[in-house]
Amino acid sequence: MKYFEQAKEIWTKYFPKNGQTDIVEGELIRAIDKLRWEAQSNGNWDERFEMLASYILEI
Repeated sequence: MKYFEQAKEIWTKYFPKNGQTDIVEGELIRAIDKLRWEAQSNGNWDERFEMLASYILEI
């Protein structure tokens, strides 16, 4: 993946073990990763994922 190493570095540097990040970019990466995981692995798309997609569009 082209940006995997960059995302991994941001994830390691800015994400706390629990709770939200202190930066918008961190929460954006978290939202994108949740959507990616859901699309690739689970397939139980519901209103929570609609909210994540809306969040990404608002930023």
